[in-house]
Amino acid sequence: MKKSKAFALHLFIYSFLLSTLFLSTTLPSNASISTNVKVYIDGKLMEFGREANDPGPYIRDGRTLIPLRRIFEALDMEVLWDDKERMVTATGNDIEMKLYINKTIAYVNGKEETLDVPAEITDDRTFVPLRFVSENCGAEVEWDDSTKSVFITLPKEITSPEDDVPGGSGSTDVPVVERKNLGEEVTYNGMTFSFDLVEMRDVPGNVLGQLYIEGKTNIKNSTLLLEVFDQTNYSIRTRAYAQPSDTGIYDFVATFNTSKSFVPSYMYVYASDKNGNRILIGKYKI
Repeated sequence: MKKSKAFALHLFIYSFLLSTLFLSTTLPSNASISTNVKVYIDGKLMEFGREANDPGPYIRDGRTLIPLRRIFEALDMEVLWDDKERMVTATGNDIEMKLYINKTIAYVNGKEETLDVPAEITDDRTFVPLRFVSENCGAEVEWDDSTKSVFITLPKEITSPEDDVPGGSGSTDVPVVERKNLGEEVTYNGMTFSFDLVEMRDVPGNVLGQLYIEGKTNIKNSTLLLEVFDQTNYSIRTRAYAQPSDTGIYDFVATFNTSKSFVPSYMYVYASDKNGNRILIGKYKI
């Protein structure tokens, strides 16, 4: 009888310790987590459901994390999930952002950035750092500690290139633009560039395809805005960034995730003058 009681007591203690260990490894620490965070976008309070499929934001280690879908929808970004790499790719408004689950590195338009708090999965939902995502998409973020509220001011819409006036106030050297074939060079204000490849590629495991563009230039750290049109004149805008090189010739690379049905037909290339006016400097037949 005593052996049975002793066994039952040992079993109870073992079960208690095991359940405590399980909870400590699966639930966030109260010391580093706080909830009841309010998020306002352009003055409007975001609503979050109580059910598991629409969880609210929370604070971890002084940084607000928010469900991926909600913040990227507000920022008008498309999102792809790479299960193999455990990586989120968000694209839109000339921005491509890559975030990795439980890693403190991210990439914004190909440039590596360091995160204070990484993206993570909670309750089977992906949460991303709100300030990092918002500010790198051009939004302004303010924090009110007294009310535990985040105020996000979205950026103004990017002006369409056709709405700009080439050679506006303060600009110089407005070129006469002739349509080129891929591989042909264009020179503008000391920059020589060409675009050699514009094509759609499959992305394994994703419903979207990838618009992939390659070129080259003689100017280090240069950036050009590209607008790629299909035969219906629907267009996609992205940016080409000069990659590091020791040869004096720098490769341009641009990518954008979009529908696989998009078929590139022609492309416009834009630069900005010292006053930020957008100037058409190249046209390519694809």
